[in-house]
Amino acid sequence: MTTPRTRARNKRGEGAQLRDEIVGAATKLLEDGTPENVTLRGIARQAGISAPSIYAHFPDLDSILLAVAQRAFGVLEQELGAADDEDPAQRLRAICAAYLTFAERRPHQYRVMFGAVWDAGQARDRAPGMADELAALGMGAFEILRRTLADCVASGRSTSADPFRDATALWVGLHGFAQLQVAAPLFPWPPELRGTVIDRMALLR
Repeated sequence: MTTPRTRARNKRGEGAQLRDEIVGAATKLLEDGTPENVTLRGIARQAGISAPSIYAHFPDLDSILLAVAQRAFGVLEQELGAADDEDPAQRLRAICAAYLTFAERRPHQYRVMFGAVWDAGQARDRAPGMADELAALGMGAFEILRRTLADCVASGRSTSADPFRDATALWVGLHGFAQLQVAAPLFPWPPELRGTVIDRMALLR
């Protein structure tokens, strides 16, 4: 469990820094495995500020968790985009491996990203004004999958006739694989299963 810190008052023009610190405080609470403490009061305590100070930057808890998810998806997108193999099939495999590594290394953030801690659909119902931002969550990372699969098709390395559909199926497979490994750690997972899931969902050859 983290120790809340005290914080000096921001100087004029440092509001953006405080906003980042609020998001960082929420992320830290999640990384510590204490999602029950991810409340406005708990985040303020972790950031070393008073709870009312949050309202100058975020109207509610949903908007903070949206920012946490956006930051996490940004990191995921950077890590997926780091794959640079000239062979698109090998690049796609590296992207998928990076996705699964991210899910394994950042499990609490991953849960926020995909609804286990925070339900984006319910957040949209509570705050319709966030609908566009919520709809865009994860699309940058997905576009890397789709574009790379399209490159595989163009180079004859995949038999996919619909890269959007098959990239969606691949994302479903990766997500299920990541979640099941957490849910069933004692299952004798075949060591080659990761590659099998990727190759079959992406129709690689």
